[in-house]
Amino acid sequence: MVGSDDRHQADAKIRDTLVAENCEGPEWQRFARVLSEYGFASMMGWLRSGLIFTLCKEKGCPVGVPPPYWEHDDLVSLAGDTVVKAIGDFRRKALLDGAWDPAGGASLKTYFTTACVFAFPNVYRKWSKERARRAAEDFRLSSVDELVDIASPAPDPGDVVVTKLEIKRGLADIPSEYARSALILSEAGYALGEIAELLNTTRGVIKGALERHRRNTGRPVRGGGGNA
Repeated sequence: MVGSDDRHQADAKIRDTLVAENCEGPEWQRFARVLSEYGFASMMGWLRSGLIFTLCKEKGCPVGVPPPYWEHDDLVSLAGDTVVKAIGDFRRKALLDGAWDPAGGASLKTYFTTACVFAFPNVYRKWSKERARRAAEDFRLSSVDELVDIASPAPDPGDVVVTKLEIKRGLADIPSEYARSALILSEAGYALGEIAELLNTTRGVIKGALERHRRNTGRPVRGGGGNA
């Protein structure tokens, strides 16, 4: 069994070899491949379990809590992007700048997994913003038709078409998605609490959106928007 001293000596030799070729030659390529496989497997496990969020918090770089569910492609993308960033950071800081010290106790692999933890927050924030943007775009494209169906399911197909056209014209100048959606449901007589439940937000958010619309247009909101 290899002791910690032997392991650190072996890691120091690896470090010296990599630095001697400026972390650019075939030895670096082989070592980077090993790190990639190790880091990717670690990140996939941490993402599935949610441990990565705990580790980030412990390292002083919290990123909140994981989403309620993951798509497999999201896990692969986040793990891959995190490892790519971590390898670049590890190469520059740990090896070329000499931040890794075998006397510090951590092996090269352990040091690299810590680099993955520090790399994750920026990768996750970028992914989260893009996810929110896509969700907002999907909502923007589908919300009018779906909400009109919820708000006023007219029996006459012709009335449905006219209603949708009128609503789309009336909402064209309202920049807020919450205001657009809330206005449709409010005009149909839904109460604030009901609108909030349908749009998965709070009563206060809906009330504020409707009040801003009223102030901006000078027109009162019809229906149940002002109810509890």
